[in-house]
Amino acid sequence: MSGFVLKQGTTFVLAAMIRDGAGVPVDLPGCTLTSQLRDVLGNLVANLTVQPVAGRVGVVQFSCPTGTSSWTCGRFRCDLLIVWPDGIRQQSETFFVTVIGAVTQPQEAQANAD
Repeated sequence: MSGFVLKQGTTFVLAAMIRDGAGVPVDLPGCTLTSQLRDVLGNLVANLTVQPVAGRVGVVQFSCPTGTSSWTCGRFRCDLLIVWPDGIRQQSETFFVTVIGAVTQPQEAQANAD
């Protein structure tokens, strides 16, 4: 994973393929998956939800149940912590999420600006 750009206030949903060192998708039954988004100082921006995608070995979906409207614009760090049923902990490479301002605003915001 390298990173991606998200507009402030849009829905955060990201799918990723988890592979082993040989590039083979990893089956994740019984694993606990957690992820957080943090700023460059290490401050927590959001706790993310991570779920395996049914019927897709190695594919997980990251999302943010609280939305992104309160996120500031900037570049944030993220990774995935996998805790295996036997207690082994593995973390993915760090990837970056860049949040930029939205251009198009909801109509109610436009009406208030007039």
